[in-house]
Amino acid sequence: MSICHSEVLDLVIHRVSQGETLYGIAGVYGVPASSIAEVNGLSETEELVTGMELVIPVGDTINNQLLRVLQNRPSIETLGYLLPGAAAANLVRQIGPDLTYLGLFDFPVTETGEIQGTLDEDILTAANEVNTALLPVLTNNRAEEGFSPELGHSIIEAANRQNFIGNVLEMLDQYDLRGIIIDFENLNPEDRNLFTEFIGQLAQELHDDGKILILNLAPKWEDVPDASWSGFFDYSALGPLVDRAAIMTYEWGYISGPPQPTAPIENVRRVLAFALANNIPADKILMGMTLYGYNWELPDTPDNLATTVTQPGVWDLARRYGASIQFDETAGQPSLNS
Repeated sequence: MSICHSEVLDLVIHRVSQGETLYGIAGVYGVPASSIAEVNGLSETEELVTGMELVIPVGDTINNQLLRVLQNRPSIETLGYLLPGAAAANLVRQIGPDLTYLGLFDFPVTETGEIQGTLDEDILTAANEVNTALLPVLTNNRAEEGFSPELGHSIIEAANRQNFIGNVLEMLDQYDLRGIIIDFENLNPEDRNLFTEFIGQLAQELHDDGKILILNLAPKWEDVPDASWSGFFDYSALGPLVDRAAIMTYEWGYISGPPQPTAPIENVRRVLAFALANNIPADKILMGMTLYGYNWELPDTPDNLATTVTQPGVWDLARRYGASIQFDETAGQPSLNS
């Protein structure tokens, strides 16, 4: 059994040891098993996994402490992303109250600046019900090839830019939306200045119309203008232009790569320090966090693609293979190996 206490208040985090059950843990702390299950999103009969961590609601005194902390904490903003689907509107109603912004994927843009895709009005209604700002995510993504540098160049060049901006403003007016998210990736490094010019003009016209612009940024801790993927992002020039910078501090471990942590904490810290030192203030930064992991079959080969797993999926894998979840202190992330 391992117990940790919050540095802010006396909240208990219990790390499950081999053979422990929910009812046994409840008996140790003198709290109902149903309370522990509810706080951690479990069923009362669910088999626990060695190494998983549980929040223990240890009483009214602690709950009152937590309430005071929450009432006095600095305000934060949160951004979540959503793919449309049959249950999407209900999901928005569940998680929307905890989100400031909800990015709806995805609305690809054509070479001439036309916006493809249809906004699901059921999702919009749900977002409005819970007072979450629904923002369409506009991309240079092509279904057959992914993020296209050629498509991105066509959109941002002067000949098509104004048509794109006009379409954006029309879409925002049609659905009464607060703004957009730009997720342009894999542009050629030589488009760096053109992209900054494009973002500047887009931001100005959005602001003139009372709208906001969130820009997704590839992570980096040094400015290498000719680097692939990240080189075209000029942090220092873009920071003053956008309302929020959503920095993608994840995917160091990725589907087609070797087994490794998705977001090593030291990499995350270096990226944030670089952003702060290069004209992106803290109150504009939205730090990306992964709520998923990858499962690599071993031995790993270049052709061996990982599969995506959610947190409950990790627990299922641990049960299936009898593995224990370990916490990598260096990476600052949990993992399991079987």
